[in-house]
Amino acid sequence: MNSNLELLAPVGSFEALRAAVQNGANAVYLGGKEFSARASANNFGREELILAVKYAHIRGCKVFVTVNTIIKEDEKVDFIEYIRFLHEIMVDALILQDIGMAMLIKKLLPDFELHASTQMAAHSLSDVKYLEKAGFSRVVLARELNIDEIKTICDNTSADIEVFVHGALCVCYSGQCLMSSELGSRSGNRGRCAQPCRQKYRLFNDESNEYVETDGEYLLSPRDLNSIENISQIIDSGVLSLKIEGRMKRPEYVATVVGAYRDAIVDYVENGNARIDQERIDDLYTIFNRKFTKGYILGEVGKDVMNSEKPNNRGLYIGKVVSYNKKSKKLGIKLEKTLRKGDGINIGGGTIGRIIKRGAIYDIGESGETIEIDYIGSIEKGTDIYKTSDGRLLEKVKNTYETSKEQIKIPISADFSAEEGKPAMLIFQDIDGNHVSVRGKKLAEKAQKVALTTEKVEAQISKLGDTPFVIDEIQVALGENISLPVSEINNIRRNAVEELCDARAKVRGRNHNYDKLDLYILEEKNRDGKYSYRNIEKRDEVIAIDDGTDSQRAKLNISCGNLEQLEVVCDFDVDKIYYNDIYSFEEALEIAFKHGKKISLCLPRIIRTGETHIYKKIDKMYDVLKLYSKRGVFCGFRISNYGELLQLKNMGYRNEDIDISSWMNVINSESINYYRSQKVGNICLSQEVSLKQIKDMNLSRYQNIEYVVYGRTEMMISEYCPMGVLTKDCKRNKRDAYCRKAVYYLESSDNSRYRLSQDKNCRTTIFSDSVVNLCEYLDELYYSGVDSFEIALYFEANSEVEKIISNFERMVKKINNLEYNVNSKDKDNKTDYKYYGSNDFDEVFTTGHLFKEID
Repeated sequence: MNSNLELLAPVGSFEALRAAVQNGANAVYLGGKEFSARASANNFGREELILAVKYAHIRGCKVFVTVNTIIKEDEKVDFIEYIRFLHEIMVDALILQDIGMAMLIKKLLPDFELHASTQMAAHSLSDVKYLEKAGFSRVVLARELNIDEIKTICDNTSADIEVFVHGALCVCYSGQCLMSSELGSRSGNRGRCAQPCRQKYRLFNDESNEYVETDGEYLLSPRDLNSIENISQIIDSGVLSLKIEGRMKRPEYVATVVGAYRDAIVDYVENGNARIDQERIDDLYTIFNRKFTKGYILGEVGKDVMNSEKPNNRGLYIGKVVSYNKKSKKLGIKLEKTLRKGDGINIGGGTIGRIIKRGAIYDIGESGETIEIDYIGSIEKGTDIYKTSDGRLLEKVKNTYETSKEQIKIPISADFSAEEGKPAMLIFQDIDGNHVSVRGKKLAEKAQKVALTTEKVEAQISKLGDTPFVIDEIQVALGENISLPVSEINNIRRNAVEELCDARAKVRGRNHNYDKLDLYILEEKNRDGKYSYRNIEKRDEVIAIDDGTDSQRAKLNISCGNLEQLEVVCDFDVDKIYYNDIYSFEEALEIAFKHGKKISLCLPRIIRTGETHIYKKIDKMYDVLKLYSKRGVFCGFRISNYGELLQLKNMGYRNEDIDISSWMNVINSESINYYRSQKVGNICLSQEVSLKQIKDMNLSRYQNIEYVVYGRTEMMISEYCPMGVLTKDCKRNKRDAYCRKAVYYLESSDNSRYRLSQDKNCRTTIFSDSVVNLCEYLDELYYSGVDSFEIALYFEANSEVEKIISNFERMVKKINNLEYNVNSKDKDNKTDYKYYGSNDFDEVFTTGHLFKEID
């Protein structure tokens, strides 16, 4: 067990903050109105943040602020100014997703603690070690990891590890989901997810042209995580922080969940095992659940983590319908749990008005009883009844934070001294080492009648009432036969409490020198709006790695995943091929060699700690890779997570031979600067970047900047396989592989169809129904600083591949042969390209996010 074990609570409002702190949270995470990954939560304005930090710190609770969105280029100054504000008001740590902005903060404010958000999709020991080395003191692990993986990570890193233990789950790896922005403009990476996973879908078999029968229509909607009955096992893994999800939840939810987990943790620490009271378990079901799962963390997979029946609150099961009298409009229920007047149930809406037993009206029905309630409508006998709200529970938890009474007191020591002719002094010291001393204003006098006693001083100093403190030790030193008014002692005590509160509100050792930060802001503001077009005459100003090529030449790169496609690709004038299948890569190398092409190996987006076979395969191919490297064919790897960069470096490969895929979410020049400092090769921008944002980045400073210009969008990657409904037991260790026997789609309520694909680890990728095609905008992209264009091939037939590449090949050649003024700021002066080739393949083309800004 980690000796500094922390219960971390979600906070979306000041009331929720009080609920979390008063029910035992050691730390809270919250978002401001700016740059937060839960934009739909109430969140905190700046004045509220100041009050929130002070309130929490006084009560011994840390405050972490979520700024875990990707930051657009034109937001950088506002972002850094906001970070300065958070630093000034003593926020304990920042939770971040954007690697470029995180590294900038590390440079400008090196004493600001950084936590790697779950949006960074850290899913392996290598990911954690990379982020730790980069400067993150804590890493929030992906929700998909199991307890054995988590223990391995905890045992092999000095970074603090945080895991989710309760609340909503995402069906996709966090930070890897483009579905919301693809279907609209609200980006999950910007905190504005529209939750397409909670919508209705049907599973369609393209081969049989039939819909697959499923248990429900919400095929992408996960259950809620609830690990309280196994919390001992999670604590034993060595994690530091137990995180509750729910910044958009109401305060009653926060109070209920935090209180339950606090009791479990206390029981574990005191008795070595957390014994969970059934009432607490029932409270968790009542306050909110979409069905509960123990989650991936405790080994549940497949349908055990999903709720396809409904995507909203289910409540606590309390019994079944046994009768319904339409005439009297009375519904009979056989209870298995208690039901009270004022509770809410899942039918009829509203709350229970009266409970009828044997013709008499009661306020409560007990387990085992058959009751009647008033009900208008139709309902079948045997229908399950769920309690969706509990009046007594709500009253109980509200009393923990709506009153002025402090539920948790902080022990302090007091030292009071007074002698004749001098002002009295009071010293308060807390368990965190904060120390304050306060002198009175009045002098102690010789007593005329009754002398001041030690007992009287102790009684007055101990009157801490509604403050968050309690005296656990007191020392009193009084001169002989002195007198001091009780009002003076009380004033000294109140002043000491106030000073102790001020001391506790601060973060000790923080450096408030902002010279570097102010200089950065000044430089950025001076640069703002100064867009530099590509200048082929000033190549010495390009920041890049010299790869022996013309740094200003437009390049065409192709991503493909099978040997048939590769054969077709090699017939064209392409600069680099990204090959997606490690198991046929040796044959791919030989094909590329015969055609004189350069080829890189794409590593999977997800490589878990236990999936070492990928790196073992690379090791096994070492001599082959070395041979084809000497032949000028093998040119490195393409990665999609931080751990792969670390692993390849440890295996002896140069960063210069490693390209960054769009899944690293590069959306601003700070991220480019960071990866350039790491000396990587190509950097592919996020597919959520618009043309305006590309221009804002002033990319003419760089080379080897890539953008996906053709292909379907991989909207989600998930550990859940929707095809699991085809069989009762299709799991990784016992695969029926129905997914390989036909092509399946998810069909939405608007009849859009999203193709499903599984990799060898049973991970599912959900593809868009439309194809991004930017052929006619290549010149505009090049003109704006993108010099490498990626075509992403997936399911295209060879005839399609030929047509697609030939169109783009002609466009790239035209760009490289142009003789127009590339520095002209008048877009109308540049050559107008026509789109070469028509859509012969019944595809729906889109321009993606090129002209559609993400929210």
